[in-house]
Amino acid sequence: MQFTVSKNEILSQLQKVSKAVSTRTTNPMLSHILFDLNNGLLTLRATDLEITMSSTLPVNAAIDGEVAIPARLILDIINEVDDEDILIKSNEAFEVFIKTSRGEYEIMGKPGEEYPGLPDIKDFTEFEIEKKVLFRLIQKAIIAVSKDELKAALTGVLFQIKAGEIRSVATDGHRLVCLIRKDFLNNNIQRNVIIPPKFLNLISPYLNEDGKITVYLSENHIKLNVDTITVYSRLIDERFPDYESVIPIDNDKVLKVKVSDLIPTLRRVSILANKITHQISLKIKPEEMNVSVIDYETRNSANETVNIDYSGEEILIGFNVEYLKEIIRNIDTENVVMKLRTPISASLIVPEIQNENEEIISLLMPVRISD
Repeated sequence: MQFTVSKNEILSQLQKVSKAVSTRTTNPMLSHILFDLNNGLLTLRATDLEITMSSTLPVNAAIDGEVAIPARLILDIINEVDDEDILIKSNEAFEVFIKTSRGEYEIMGKPGEEYPGLPDIKDFTEFEIEKKVLFRLIQKAIIAVSKDELKAALTGVLFQIKAGEIRSVATDGHRLVCLIRKDFLNNNIQRNVIIPPKFLNLISPYLNEDGKITVYLSENHIKLNVDTITVYSRLIDERFPDYESVIPIDNDKVLKVKVSDLIPTLRRVSILANKITHQISLKIKPEEMNVSVIDYETRNSANETVNIDYSGEEILIGFNVEYLKEIIRNIDTENVVMKLRTPISASLIVPEIQNENEEIISLLMPVRISD
């Protein structure tokens, strides 16, 4: 293999596909990027066997071929060389040479034919969606994804695709976020799929712009083409729990509070919260809410009062303050509405005004307040 390419062109593509390189693996090949040169087109591919990213760019080719090159080394070298054309070539012993005007670097590669192939996918169904809608579906739900690998179904975001509606849902058992778009049109696809967060985080930077994108779904995989990148991912083959059954419909204690008042208060008071439980107490009564923490281990404490719009009976309820802050920050409106029932039942947190054709629902489980 031998070709010439500008530093900036290849560095840009390497930085993109390298995000799929496995950082923890017993298979050395997965720490490599495959270089495959064919008829003047260089394809770069990286995979951790769950996610695969590839990118194709034109180069000034001399000899076709393929070789797997250690990702970290090739990235570090190309990042540091001067902004100029670079010659990259490999020989039959899979030695890789990178030549610049200042010198030459040699890396030991691996045979390209030993690199994992693309996912073997027979059939795709497809639908189009606005990029910004997909971006919002991802960003709003992904904060509630579980990190508990023993609960595999909860380690991804559920996408429910229906006629005229699409939902994204995530929960870790302590909190839940559901975003519903009611203006979604598709060609009769009705499916529930659980998508890993790594894939969603990889594609998100390409979605916050105008235009549509086509999503391809097979039985076990999802694929997107974004800019020069093609990204594949396995779907999580698990059954998502019946989340709708846990969303309360009879929470009768309703308060409204300014996000700009509540978030700074939570941030200040939480400084002295217990670093393990992150427990915070909210004493809610007409027109005001007392926010307090007591860490019995360190004897630190703090409390502040926030003005609220509330006329119901007094209630004392505890939350994990980190979860509460994250959910409040996830609300776009000036005011947030909290719907409570008892100190031990799930609380709903929603925007004061929902966006057109959209509904976002956040659920947060309380914690038992320490005596």
